[in-house]
Amino acid sequence: MPTLKDIATKAGVSITSVSRVLNRDDSFSISESTKKKIWETAEGLGYKGTGTNAEEEAARGKATVALVLLYSEYDEIMDSYYQLIRVTVKDALIEKGCRVREFFCPAKAGKELDMSRFSGTILIGHAGGWYRNEKIRQSVIASGIPVVFADFDPEDMEVEADCVVNDFHSLVEKALSHFFRLSYTTIGYVGTYGVAVSGRAVEDKRFLYFKQILEEQGLYREEFVWKTDINYAQNAYRLCCQMIENGDLPRALFIENDAMAMGCLRAFEENGIRVPEELSVISCNDVPTVEFISPALSTVHIYGDLIGSMSAELLVEQMRTGRVRGIRAVIPNKLILRQSCARE
Repeated sequence: MPTLKDIATKAGVSITSVSRVLNRDDSFSISESTKKKIWETAEGLGYKGTGTNAEEEAARGKATVALVLLYSEYDEIMDSYYQLIRVTVKDALIEKGCRVREFFCPAKAGKELDMSRFSGTILIGHAGGWYRNEKIRQSVIASGIPVVFADFDPEDMEVEADCVVNDFHSLVEKALSHFFRLSYTTIGYVGTYGVAVSGRAVEDKRFLYFKQILEEQGLYREEFVWKTDINYAQNAYRLCCQMIENGDLPRALFIENDAMAMGCLRAFEENGIRVPEELSVISCNDVPTVEFISPALSTVHIYGDLIGSMSAELLVEQMRTGRVRGIRAVIPNKLILRQSCARE
């Protein structure tokens, strides 16, 4: 029997539009000519709707959504940033009457998912995880279901989707502007090498903006940039110990995320480097634990809960209206000054 996707393809409309017309959804605004075309196409293909397709459930507000996490459970334990996004997305979808299936899909697992079983999907992670999960990527593209990328934009021309992303330029600018106000002239960076996208290395945007802004001020120094493979606390701790052993530390550090910052703070404490008297530190994310470590971490707060709720809102809107044109939503941020950084 032909599927809703078959009808949508032949009629040149979205799957959701087909579903809502065939289910006689009177609240759905659509031209009579398009409605007639959908009915004639369905009849021509011999469609006899069963009322059990995921697309039909989406039209009736009973969608089953795939929440695809492009990382492992271990990654979430090591850095709780994504946990807040995941939990917020899940709660928001359930509140809107959706059923949610969660899948941890780190690239190395090579997991396969039949995305056509779902009414829509939200993928959480980064572009590297999206491209390295080629089986999932192809399944999402082939399914034609509504898609939202939470916390990243893969810039993938093969899929039309909504993206909810951070404003990394303003995030880095807030941190560096505070250092500038303190008249610091030696500012370093601790982070990762970035991610692999379609076989090429892509630098983390935080580092790219860090370098750009400091170069504009004539303050960028390559010797004050330290990178490692993974953004875990233990990796940053080892990296920081090497920095200290080599000597010649900057007056301030911007660190890629809170987990890495906590590793650095431990290294500084063990080696008798006073923070912020000798070295000021600002990180980003503002996960709940950083307020309670010593010294309490200054960081740029990323509204992970807003990323999650906005992602859920956009997906449900896609499923209900049949919108196919993607939207890019940019989430704001806020500098939170605590004990790890000097104040003006």
